[in-house]
Amino acid sequence: MRSLAQRNSKQLTTDELEAAGRAQFLDSLAAGTAAPAGGSAAAYSVAMAAALLAMVARLTIGRKKYAGVAEQMQAALEQAEALRSRASSAVAEDIAAFEAVMAARRQPAANIAKGAARSTAPAAATLRAAEVQLDVAQTATSIVQLALFCAAHGNANAAPDAAAAAHLAVGGLCAAVLNVRSNCASLPDEQQASALAATATRLETNAHAALQATLQAVASRTSPV
Repeated sequence: MRSLAQRNSKQLTTDELEAAGRAQFLDSLAAGTAAPAGGSAAAYSVAMAAALLAMVARLTIGRKKYAGVAEQMQAALEQAEALRSRASSAVAEDIAAFEAVMAARRQPAANIAKGAARSTAPAAATLRAAEVQLDVAQTATSIVQLALFCAAHGNANAAPDAAAAAHLAVGGLCAAVLNVRSNCASLPDEQQASALAATATRLETNAHAALQATLQAVASRTSPV
């Protein structure tokens, strides 16, 4: 049998293509290069969390036992898929933002006028990098809150998966918040940096609270009688 590398992309199944993409991302993450790094890994973790919640929703929809929450679970499925798409996009967006920061810092000042523009370029690029990671944190918080609903009302057999999704999302969020704070430390506008950091802290607090509520919901549904 021919190896994956020897086969034409048109001959690969969807599962094989997705597996190749995952392997490529992990190889890139392990490589001795500056990007992708923690920010992209955070987004990837958050995307996996959303995918798990989509699974929980699909394992609930269409089952008689959960007919009473079918409509809400369909909405949860759509939300999970939207959040998964958002987090998946952030993987590449973080790489682009990091590369923009590096490019701005390397940009030569050819003359005084261009030098003035150059002085603002790193700050603008750093702000964008912080915003990308703040969006990852926001996405993660929404996922943990959705996990609480799925854990409490979804298929009881999949409740631990909802909890796993919450843990993954919080892990990604913590990494994203760390990146936000790191970028804020390089921003010249202290007021702007403070506002971004405060938002990140609020999201972190809300996500941790939702995680604990999710774990309690799972425990109440899986504890032995």
